[in-house]
Amino acid sequence: MVEVGLVLGGGGARGFAHVGVVKALEEFNIKPVAIAGCSMGAIVGALAATGVTSADIIHHINEFKFTELLDVGSKEALNRGRGLEKVLSHYIPETFEDLDIPLKIMACDIQKGVQVVFDRGDLRGAIRASISLPGVFPPARVNDKILLDGGMVNNLPVDIIRAMTHKPVIAIDVAAPPDRALDFEGANSWWDTLITKKQIERPLIMEIVMKAYDIPQRLLTDARVALNPPDIFVRPPIDPEIKVEDFDEWEQPLEAGYSATKTALEAEGHKVGLSRE
Repeated sequence: MVEVGLVLGGGGARGFAHVGVVKALEEFNIKPVAIAGCSMGAIVGALAATGVTSADIIHHINEFKFTELLDVGSKEALNRGRGLEKVLSHYIPETFEDLDIPLKIMACDIQKGVQVVFDRGDLRGAIRASISLPGVFPPARVNDKILLDGGMVNNLPVDIIRAMTHKPVIAIDVAAPPDRALDFEGANSWWDTLITKKQIERPLIMEIVMKAYDIPQRLLTDARVALNPPDIFVRPPIDPEIKVEDFDEWEQPLEAGYSATKTALEAEGHKVGLSRE
């Protein structure tokens, strides 16, 4: 059994790639002994830290109806988040102390503009904070803090995992690519999207807002990785058209995460102690 530290970045539905990563690690007999996660990476990281297998997670995905996440009506975001909180209560333990593997989760204090790291106490509350993408889910209230998505400050916390273990580190970045082209000519306005009641899609204004989030996030992630390089770094080839909210599009990211991690381990496994034999 090879032991590693595992870093799972944020990316919304694109984070289903992390389930494929877990599957690949199982096949190579690699065991995470510490996990650091952000946003969707925090969810999959928490599941992995309970000891469930990738097959268990895929089973949960197959039986889950993503319409359960819909909960409109908040003045702070498009989704109030109560559906998500209910889902977390069904699949995620109550506290960090219930986990089999140490886990740290990133969030951002919106008032102070600083990183907040959770590693004890209320696990579901920490995840709820870490996935609070601005405009999509309202900020989470934890103790005296108002918190947003950890991806705003540390979407791929390699620096955090280095303080948790001296084992080799595998880091998986699933964030949306900053160079995805936007359709400025054929896109609908916010009003047109509402009154035509077409299939749910981002109006151009939201595309621009999200792209303005994606670009600095990639720059910040690249800077952090340069300062704290993981032993194996994987950016799975997830379809660029799969957006953070496309939770019904889970199969392609999952397969991309599995294939990319398997390829990386075959090529660079010696860095984490895998034999070439």
